[in-house]
Amino acid sequence: MTLGPPLHEQVAALTWLQSLRLAPDLVTPGAKPEATLEAEAEALFGPLPLMGMTLLEIGAGNGGFSLAALRRGAVSAVVTDHLAWSLPGAEAGMATMLALEATGAPAQAMVLDPRALTPEFGRFDLVLGTAFFEQLFNPILALRGMSSVTGQVLLLETAQAALDEARPMLTATTRPMPYGALVSGWAPNPALMGPLLRDLGFVRVLHRAHPIEGAARGLYAAFKPDAAAGLAAGFGAPWRELAMPA
Repeated sequence: MTLGPPLHEQVAALTWLQSLRLAPDLVTPGAKPEATLEAEAEALFGPLPLMGMTLLEIGAGNGGFSLAALRRGAVSAVVTDHLAWSLPGAEAGMATMLALEATGAPAQAMVLDPRALTPEFGRFDLVLGTAFFEQLFNPILALRGMSSVTGQVLLLETAQAALDEARPMLTATTRPMPYGALVSGWAPNPALMGPLLRDLGFVRVLHRAHPIEGAARGLYAAFKPDAAAGLAAGFGAPWRELAMPA
């Protein structure tokens, strides 16, 4: 039997998007610090009773949010990304596979374009999408696909703009991606996201600012009609409900 290199050597050989704690004394050297990832995970998952939930993660990076959800009681996760795992020279997919293997997480990883999602893909209690609005020409198509596989609650993290506008708006944006690529996409405002998510089948939409970056980025929680009773009970301040326009 031939043993591979030690885990710390495998970690050092890859480029990481997120700083993940794979062992008590081993944190991957990712672009997103461990403390930032933990603050985001607490903001997103802290209000939810995750025990027994299934998760689909869109735009996973290295799967840090899936690992956080599993630690909080989720029973399984499908960890997916599209651009970050498909760009020439990208190592994020390999890094994610190593993280899942090293932690023994009950999760599978795959390249997935959320615009291709249909109900036939499956149904998940919780679907999480991060940063996809600013990476896709048609993020609303992706959002429709994500809605089609959401059983109870959809969580979103995105750049946002035009916060003072009462009109629904999408603002064009360009951002750097890993490995030198630039991608163009959109930054929505809450006035857009509330009606849009309701049009896609959600009956309640909540919003808050990002715990680290403030109003530059936003978090959304959207609930399906058949979500478990009391599932939204933990969403107190700074979360606020987005009412339908008069």
